[in-house]
Amino acid sequence: MSFMEEVLKRNIPVWDKCIATPFVQDLKNGNLCPEVFKTYMVQDSIYLKNYARIYGKAIYHATALRDIQLYHSILGFVTEAESEVRLRYLRQFGMTDDDIESVSPLPETRSYIEFLFRVAERGNSREILMAVLPCMLSYSYIFCRIAARPESRDSKYWDFIQDYADSQYARDCRKWQDYADRKCEGLAVPEYAMLHRVFEQASLLELDFWNMAYRQEGGRA
Repeated sequence: MSFMEEVLKRNIPVWDKCIATPFVQDLKNGNLCPEVFKTYMVQDSIYLKNYARIYGKAIYHATALRDIQLYHSILGFVTEAESEVRLRYLRQFGMTDDDIESVSPLPETRSYIEFLFRVAERGNSREILMAVLPCMLSYSYIFCRIAARPESRDSKYWDFIQDYADSQYARDCRKWQDYADRKCEGLAVPEYAMLHRVFEQASLLELDFWNMAYRQEGGRA
């Protein structure tokens, strides 16, 4: 079993809990309240702006061209493909990216951002990779699974679901996963354990993020 296969095996249960959250289930079924989705979308916009900044730090600390190219490719997805999805929904709520600048992050968003910056400040490229990958890989896993459910086709959020269940996105995630395997091969056991902890902590913060909007709106989560 490769390093990333082992990492994913340990964290799939956390991602399955993400799927089981009321937010994701209501997103799948089309029952998600627009105000709850708006809360998520606004907070996700705040998160993604800072997530993109982490890749700037990763590129700064990188010494190999291959590392820079990998981080640049993910940054391109975040700032172009994901931004297009967000802006489409923000426009429906009568908002723009400029409006987001005046919104404060909720505690879950702030905790996730602070975690990413703590890892990035240490300057260890493998740790940074383990901190940022759960966001990308878990979305592919979660949305591919809910898209496979027939009822998701009738959800008013189907276009949002479909964007992350896209086969090209899955291939990109596989490419980033394979890169992480190459980057982390041959390490000593203590460093493997440390990288596992970083990946797991990011996955748990993803779970908190999925629960965030319902907690904010006094929902079921």
